[in-house]
Amino acid sequence: MLSSMNFFTLFLLFSFAFYVSARYDVRNDDRISRYLKKLEDTKYDKRIAPIREDGSPVKVRVSSYILDIHKVDDLNMDLYADFFFRQLWHDPRLAHSEEKDVITLRDEDPIWTPDLFFVEEREGRIHQVVQPNKFVSIKPDGEVLFSVKVSVRFSCPMDLRRYPHDIQKCTLTIESYGYKRSHIDLEWKSSKIDYEPLSASENITLLDFDLIDVKPTSRNVSFTFGEYSCLRINLTFKRKFGFFATRLYVPFIILVVLSMFSFRIKPEERVLRLSLLLVILYLMVTISTDVNSFTPPAPYTKATDVWIGFCESLVFAVFLEFIIVALITKKDSENADAKGEILATLDLDSKESNLSTDSLKSPMAKLINMFDARYGGKGKKNRKAYRIDKISKILTPFIFILFNVVYWGVYATI
Repeated sequence: MLSSMNFFTLFLLFSFAFYVSARYDVRNDDRISRYLKKLEDTKYDKRIAPIREDGSPVKVRVSSYILDIHKVDDLNMDLYADFFFRQLWHDPRLAHSEEKDVITLRDEDPIWTPDLFFVEEREGRIHQVVQPNKFVSIKPDGEVLFSVKVSVRFSCPMDLRRYPHDIQKCTLTIESYGYKRSHIDLEWKSSKIDYEPLSASENITLLDFDLIDVKPTSRNVSFTFGEYSCLRINLTFKRKFGFFATRLYVPFIILVVLSMFSFRIKPEERVLRLSLLLVILYLMVTISTDVNSFTPPAPYTKATDVWIGFCESLVFAVFLEFIIVALITKKDSENADAKGEILATLDLDSKESNLSTDSLKSPMAKLINMFDARYGGKGKKNRKAYRIDKISKILTPFIFILFNVVYWGVYATI
């Protein structure tokens, strides 16, 4: 019995709510119809901008809320964004003092609206799901609020000289297309607006960048045909560095350090030393090719070009040093072999002759052989090869450390 009573009570409540809602919709539709009929009767012309009594331009107050930024495309210099775009102005011809409530229209077609546009726009659209995402709200005193949700692809020129340590600034300019500043004056802030004129969602997440600043500015722009009022949305992005640290900088540092270990390999071990340096050069070329495949092209030198070019040049210099040392070592080996043949011939001649000089030649040959054995079978030029390795072992790390100090000081500092 109790459950049936509760069900009956809920049914009555839902029925009453549906009746009130339907009645309100009918009354609201009637109000809008009467209002639009009144505009027709007063011969309202939407082609003509509102005229203020003092002859001053129409104040159009603009605000925007950035919902999301899908992508900052540094390859095509584009920016993709979704946002609410609101315009607020006063049109005394639309006043409806007899109506206390705000009149809301789903279409701006019956009234005059500012002809604002984005200078950097490449393409854009108004959201249509489920209905067109726009409305016009008219207060009794004639104050009009026009709000629309749009997705726009903007042009954003970028300077990539510090790539990937760069901070990019994209400027979106709002202007009137046909009305000069003497007719329409744009501004961001007004005491009648109870929210920030420009803000962005805290949930914006980009793959390559962090949005670090959103700032509104305004200025006047002069052309040969007149002066126009314009507003600017200044967006500042900082590139995320983690990807490049793991794909470029850390691997190259490891490879350069490995190339320095080649100095600890004896010059006589040519095959081991050559194999190590060739593998390092191959890995560097492979990594740099992979990085350049997704690096935006530019007609100037970027930070990545400086890093890759210097590291590869340093390893190539180590490779050239190896070639010089190998040539010196090979020449010394040939000289040592020739000297051994001469000594063997002299020793053979001393054995065939029974002259008294035989006792002098054999000790001299033994002394020369002992001297060569002390220096690894090499002569004076072999000591030169070892000396080149020793100098390179100290000079190469010093050059690389000095380069890192200069590089990170120039490109990584803001």
